[in-house]
Amino acid sequence: MKKRILFGLVALIGIYLLPSTAQADNGAVKIHIANFPIKVNGQLVDNKKSRFPFIVYKDITYAPLNWDTLQELELDSDWSESNGLTVYRSCCTSPYWMKKALEKQPYTQELTFNQSTNITYTAQVSQYPIQIWGEHIKNEDELFPFLEFRDVTYLPLTWKFAHTQLMIDLKWTTVEGLSIWSGQDMVMTQIVDDDDEALYIRAGYSVDAPSKMIKVSKSLKESPVWLDDVKAKNIEDKLAENEMPIAKGMKGTSIEIENQEGKLYYKGHPLGQLKEEEQHILGDTTLRIEGTLYPIDDRRQLIAIYSYFPIAVIGPPPNSRFQLFSIIDGQTQAVTDFPFLPQFVQKNADGSVWIASERRAARKGYYPGSGRIAVMDLNGNIRVANTVLNQQDVSPLGLTSSSNSVVNEGGKMLVRLYGIPNKEGSLGEIAPSIVQSAEVIQNGIYEVDTNFHLRRLSGAPDDQEELYLYKDKLGDVYTINHYSNTITNWTKDRYKTWTDRELLNR
Repeated sequence: MKKRILFGLVALIGIYLLPSTAQADNGAVKIHIANFPIKVNGQLVDNKKSRFPFIVYKDITYAPLNWDTLQELELDSDWSESNGLTVYRSCCTSPYWMKKALEKQPYTQELTFNQSTNITYTAQVSQYPIQIWGEHIKNEDELFPFLEFRDVTYLPLTWKFAHTQLMIDLKWTTVEGLSIWSGQDMVMTQIVDDDDEALYIRAGYSVDAPSKMIKVSKSLKESPVWLDDVKAKNIEDKLAENEMPIAKGMKGTSIEIENQEGKLYYKGHPLGQLKEEEQHILGDTTLRIEGTLYPIDDRRQLIAIYSYFPIAVIGPPPNSRFQLFSIIDGQTQAVTDFPFLPQFVQKNADGSVWIASERRAARKGYYPGSGRIAVMDLNGNIRVANTVLNQQDVSPLGLTSSSNSVVNEGGKMLVRLYGIPNKEGSLGEIAPSIVQSAEVIQNGIYEVDTNFHLRRLSGAPDDQEELYLYKDKLGDVYTINHYSNTITNWTKDRYKTWTDRELLNR
């Protein structure tokens, strides 16, 4: 689902003094100077006086790729007559981007103009070759092409160019306008614990980090505090003691599954038939079968089976699959629409049982349909929410939140819905992180009961983001952005961003 932040998820890049090959009668377009607030790494842009202002074309904001802006965004660029313009980001070789946080200088703006934001100006569509991090851009085919204005290349701040390809965070609000965050050291990486007043966040590796853990008030109004090494270690030790989220629910026990000529049994109970390809030798290995038993009560049992060939490969082992079965009063029944290993099983006060598995990451996105919740009733009947609600993923929240119960006192659970309907044949296939679907049904964070009645609590991150959602002990849901030190409380609809410099300059 592509998103544009009103006036823009905007293009990034202008190269100062880049030769302009477009003529006024060849690809000329009408633009205007952005007339709303724009901040770059927290610094307000003076568009009325800037020689290289941010501009708007077709309701999309464009960023100048002049030298000063490139330096502030910490982006690299190359230019040659034969290859044209290449824009990219140098990364992953040090704990910071181009500059250490405490050595960064304020954003330099050349304030030599006095221009109106109420009139139109003329720009040209760029005519030379353009690459974004190795991808050739067919500028003539782009709905929002790279432009030339005042002899500088302008980058459209679309989600694809800015966020996905150049690792830039973009945030639009009607009050604060457009905020652009780029080249920020990831000082805050993951929320790992909380109490009534604060979140505890694991710090990213930085040459200037004074500690390994940061305390942030849940109000998001106070300055973050670095914990001393002793307090940070105490939190890490507590996390290590309760490492597996399944410990919050019923613990499954390992059981032996019998394979009798391709038919599976548990203590004489028939479970299912192996596929033809599972009954042969693959790479000098035979199929490995692992069983997990969840004893609900004296009438009800739940059995999960994981079968695979133990061959070292990138990704899931060959022919791997999960199967789920219930045994009720000695009778076996396959749960065909829950083909994943449950991460959480819990019996409720009324005797019903939650069965849950959160959406699982893959190399290039996630496994569609892996986010699942189901409920077993008193008679052992199992209903799967994905089927009832027609949702490809219903991902439970709180499985990995150390301080929170997955199920609240009322027996309800928080789930993340992505608005993607169930589609036949989607289970087990790897999907890209950007999922396009015009059939958006529901999208957000919901409270759900054992009858699968939904109550919408809030919006949620765009599914392109793949942000980790942390559920705190009060039931609020938080995220930290990938490319800026931004914490968002989705339940209460508030957020706060700190620069890397102000976090480390303590």
